[in-house]
Amino acid sequence: MNNMKTTLRAFLRDESGVTAIEYGILAAAMAAAIGAIFGSDGIFVQALNEKFSEIADQITGSGTSGTGASGTAK
Repeated sequence: MNNMKTTLRAFLRDESGVTAIEYGILAAAMAAAIGAIFGSDGIFVQALNEKFSEIADQITGSGTSGTGASGTAK
């Protein structure tokens, strides 16, 4: 009976799996936050799309005007 009490106390004091559970909860919370930010067409996603569109327009428009390799205007 004494051995059973000792084993039970050792089991209750063992915290080796607690860290893994904490990391699992943290990963689930981060996944939920990322899903909330990027999962819908919220303000953040709309602003990001607008900026990428502006950058794409500037890149595609850069080949049609400006200075050439010699430094003179086209």
